[in-house]
Amino acid sequence: MATDTLDQSVLEDQIAGQVRRYTVRLAVCFIVGINALFLLVLWGSGVDLDKIFAERDFFDPTRDICLRMAWYKPVGEQDPVRLCKEWINLGDPAGRVHKFNKDLQVVKGTDGKVYAKEGAGDGRLIAVVIIVVLLIAGGMGLQRHLIARYRARLAAAADKHA
Repeated sequence: MATDTLDQSVLEDQIAGQVRRYTVRLAVCFIVGINALFLLVLWGSGVDLDKIFAERDFFDPTRDICLRMAWYKPVGEQDPVRLCKEWINLGDPAGRVHKFNKDLQVVKGTDGKVYAKEGAGDGRLIAVVIIVVLLIAGGMGLQRHLIARYRARLAAAADKHA
């Protein structure tokens, strides 16, 4: 009887070790596989992350020199306003010419000042985020299922041999 419990304890330790090694291998495979799938989805979506997360570039008369002016019509206004279209940023060591972003809407505020308003966002970024969340949740669920199935198979094989 004592040998049965000792054999059972050794068998449980052996199964626990096998499950632990399987869990580590499975986690590494999922990390590599899900990241590859994520990069494939990101590439396939055509989302330009440099454009989305780029720092917005606006003309600032205290640190920029205007090179070219243009007329812009604010949303909901009759009269156009003159704004800087191209400028050089004095703090930019590259000295490149900065341009007014065409995606921005020119809006006149209640205080009479003119503001640049970001246009409607791109839905592809939201779709990529949703896909990432689904990939992570699906991977976690699949990992739990596979580990439970592996543990059940090991236990069934151990019962069969006992």
